Amino acid sequence: MKVFLLHCWGGDSRSCWSGWLSDQLRSLGFEVIAPSFPNPATPWLEDWLIEIRNHVKEFDDDWVLVGHSLGCPTILRLLERFENEKIGTAILVAGFATDLQIPELQNFVYKEFDWEKIKKGAKKFVVINSDNDPFIELAEGERMAKMLEGEFIVEHRAGHINEGSGFTKYERLLRILESISK
Repeated sequence: MKVFLLHCWGGDSRSCWSGWLSDQLRSLGFEVIAPSFPNPATPWLEDWLIEIRNHVKEFDDDWVLVGHSLGCPTILRLLERFENEKIGTAILVAGFATDLQIPELQNFVYKEFDWEKIKKGAKKFVVINSDNDPFIELAEGERMAKMLEGEFIVEHRAGHINEGSGFTKYERLLRILESISK
C-alpha cells in the first residue's frame, strides 16, 4: 500500500502528526510520500496540485490519500480532476469543503465541489472530525461524510487534531491505515 500525506495550512511534511505517521508507516513497510507544499502560509490550489503530480503521475487503487485540514479540500479537488484514475481510500482529517471565510484558503473552496465526480475517484472515504474543533464545526464533517457516502468518525475533545490540540502522534489513524492494508 502507498500513502500520500497532505499537510495543513501553514504546515509542512513533519507538522502535527504527519512526521510521526510517515515514520511509523515506513517502519511497517509502506511507501509514503509526504511533501512540504509550496507557500504554506499563502497556499494556492494549483501549486499544490502540481506538487502532487510532481510525485505521482497517475494514481491507482493501491493509494491512500490522507489529508489534514487544508489537505482535505486539496484531495477533493484532485479527485474531481481524475479521468481514468481511482484510489483505494481517501481519509479526511479535520477537513472542510466550505468557505471558512479565511481569505488565504478561498481559492481551494471558491466553487461547489462536484461530489458525484469525487465519489468516482476513490473506492472508500473516511471522514474524521472533532466535536470541539475551534475552526470547523462537526456538522461540516458530517455533511462531507454524507456527500461522499463515507464512514464518519468523531474524535471527542480533540480540537483541530493538530499540535495545538496535543496531536504530535495519531495512533487511531495509524490503526485505520494498518486495517486498510490487510
